[in-house]
Order: sequence, then C-alpha cells, then structure tokens
Amino acid sequence: MTTAIAAHDLVEKATADEHDDVLLAAAKLNAKASLGHTVESKPGWQLTEEEIVRIAITVILVALVTVIGVAAAAIFTMG
Repeated sequence: MTTAIAAHDLVEKATADEHDDVLLAAAKLNAKASLGHTVESKPGWQLTEEEIVRIAITVILVALVTVIGVAAAAIFTMG
C-alpha cells in the first residue's frame, strides 16, 4: 500500500502515521462485525480422493528413496 505525501508534510509525520491504516482497517472490521455484517469466506479448494492417494504415494516413494540413499551413502563410506 502506498501513501501519497504532500510537499509540505514532514516525512517523520508520515512514518509516524504508518500504522494508522492497519488500525483503521481493524476498527472497520470490528464495527461491521458488531452490526451483524460478517465476512463470509468461501470454502477453499478441496482435494479429491484420487489426489490425496497420489500425494500419499508420492510422499511414501520420496521417503523410500531418501532412506535408500542414506543407506547407500552409509555403505559406500564404510569401505
């Protein structure tokens, strides 16, 4: 978020007021919530069963390859 600074405003004053935008936004949200106007969030993207299975298989295969790699490195450093 950018803020325009007038030519006669001091930079120190602008930096001191930097956090007022956040406080104002929070106050507006609190005011709307107290009036019964709530912000409804849309349900997020949901994974299908097939995608969950693919992710699980990928995680298992990555873990298996990592264990095999560590074991191979241990064997090679022994000899």
